[in-house]
Amino acid sequence: MLKSKNQARHPCRHAPALSPRRKAFVQILLLPRPEKSFRYAIIIRERISREAAMKKKIPDKILLSKPEKKMADLEKADEELRYLEEIYRLSFEQVSDVIFILDTNLRILSMSPSVETNLGYHPVEFIGKPFARIKNVMDPGCFAQASIKLASILEGKTVDPSDYIIFAKDGTLRHIETNATPVVKNGRLFCIVCVTRDITRRKRMEESLLSERNFSQTIVESMPGLFFVLDEQGKFLHWNDHLKIMTEYSDTEIRERLFTDIRPESQKGAVMEHIREIFRLGEFSWEAEMIFKDGTRKIFRLHVKRMYYEGQACIVGTGMDITDQKRAENDLKRFAENLQDANIALRVLMQQRNEDQKDIEEKLQANVNDLVIPYLKKLKQADLEERHKNHLQMLEHNLREILSPFMKNLHAAHANLTSREIQIMDLIKQGKSNKEIAAMLNASLKTVETHRNHIRKKLNLVNAGVNLRSCLLSVS
Repeated sequence: MLKSKNQARHPCRHAPALSPRRKAFVQILLLPRPEKSFRYAIIIRERISREAAMKKKIPDKILLSKPEKKMADLEKADEELRYLEEIYRLSFEQVSDVIFILDTNLRILSMSPSVETNLGYHPVEFIGKPFARIKNVMDPGCFAQASIKLASILEGKTVDPSDYIIFAKDGTLRHIETNATPVVKNGRLFCIVCVTRDITRRKRMEESLLSERNFSQTIVESMPGLFFVLDEQGKFLHWNDHLKIMTEYSDTEIRERLFTDIRPESQKGAVMEHIREIFRLGEFSWEAEMIFKDGTRKIFRLHVKRMYYEGQACIVGTGMDITDQKRAENDLKRFAENLQDANIALRVLMQQRNEDQKDIEEKLQANVNDLVIPYLKKLKQADLEERHKNHLQMLEHNLREILSPFMKNLHAAHANLTSREIQIMDLIKQGKSNKEIAAMLNASLKTVETHRNHIRKKLNLVNAGVNLRSCLLSVS
């Protein structure tokens, strides 16, 4: 029977109607797992072949009864078989995964053309060669593992898919996942169908995720404070080593506890309220007291945030030990309070001292007026020499000045002044010249000038234009 050009190019087009068994064959070829497809396809193909052979062996007397009908049936069966073989070939050639078949001697019977697309090798480099040929393109450790898997299949055992490392023809490293499936015929191993899938991209993503996870874990473990992850009930999901060290709980003990178990009993209700508030607001910070395994109490500044951990809503929190800081703050507060009390007491004492000083000054003034001044007045009325009269006048003036605010302020502001300098300052304030002062003090003019210069220095009157008497008059 001749086929048209379109039929030859597209074997699936204008295909003859299939029997239920052959339809099942086509459906098997379209299964998502190629290894099963090939296994069942081989079995059904054998059955179809046997049926065709049996039809050819029908006795002549039967064929002679209806020869034309029997011939048409055989031709139809043969056409269906060729059609199914073409579907099998197309499935084998167009599958994206690399498929190769091994016989019971582990010789490569066939290999899909996809090996060139995936790895750069041509199928002829492997077909007809033993499995050991793959050793040249596979990691030695992976080849040993694959050999053990195949040996187990030859012994009648089933094996799970495995990951291997293989080298493409351009030298690049590839990660593959291979599933080896035995095909049994008449109770004996017929061949082994291996389906290999390139998982390099998936492996790199897994390695990247693992690297990021390790990096994050390193950061968490290097933190000086606490790190923890809680669920909505306050149960610990994750924690760092510092939390174990601080609390002295083991991993098992922490896993069996709630966050409220390391808080004071009186605060447990408030803690759960905080947790609910965090899930509502998303973020929260506060200072909290925590109780450890040995009963030690410490204060931590906690900062928590709502996040997702391993697919579930949770709280990620950090905590810094501020126990010493709070203790220092409390000590400083108490010191400030004590200092304030001391200042109050000092002000009371100073007020009392000022009152006492004022009382003494008033008594001194009264005694001078009552006991000294009257006698000075009698001496002034006596017949004295002019020199003695000057001395008497100076004595009276000095007594009054001693009790005046000028002398008090002068002594308070300039305690480093000598008594002679104070005496000269008082005379300068009265308007006495250097010559007059020298005469009254029975001193040389140069001595008075020297004392005058010392007074200006001690009063910080470095500017020569500043009048000393004007400055002294400003002192009240």
